[in-house]
Amino acid sequence: MTQLQPTDFPEAQVRGWATVPNAITLVRLVVCVPLIAWLVLGTDQRLWTAVALVVFGATDWVDGFLARRTGTVSDVGIWLDPLADRLGILVVLAAMVLADLLPWWMLAVILVVDAAVFVVGLVGRSRMGLMRASWAGKARTALIMVALPALLLGDSPVTGADVLEVVGTLTFGVGCLLHLVAGVGYMLRLAGHRGDELTTRTPLV
Repeated sequence: MTQLQPTDFPEAQVRGWATVPNAITLVRLVVCVPLIAWLVLGTDQRLWTAVALVVFGATDWVDGFLARRTGTVSDVGIWLDPLADRLGILVVLAAMVLADLLPWWMLAVILVVDAAVFVVGLVGRSRMGLMRASWAGKARTALIMVALPALLLGDSPVTGADVLEVVGTLTFGVGCLLHLVAGVGYMLRLAGHRGDELTTRTPLV
């Protein structure tokens, strides 16, 4: 996902935390994520869980779109949006692993890469504000958000469930690979090994 920066939108008025886009992000984190985890672990309503996942993914686009269109790109939203994305996906993946809907190693790949990026980010935090999502990061997010509903529906009685399970597993596998690519690129940029001149348009990889 593209990380928003106030300097990306010079016409935008950067406001405080109380904005509609930030409210949508908070709903994604504190409502959608726990709801999805409960649906995965506490019910067998795979169809409704898939719908909730689609809503989760849609709000990720909606909050950024509204922030740009309404001139409410805020400092809080800049860090809250990617935080909600990463935490939300990790919680959902953990729930699906516990429900035997996803191999544990796929969650491990996501966790290890995210942890490594976090550690490198602590060292290169002065450069973090100048980073934006790469093609690998954007493709990864899209693939994962397609794969998870497919895996859920693959565990349901819907027609073509077997095919959906295979599609979901393969798609998520490619998403994990792209997550690794994006993570390595991110760490190289943060560590300053891919050029010293960074702008808000510098890609991760």
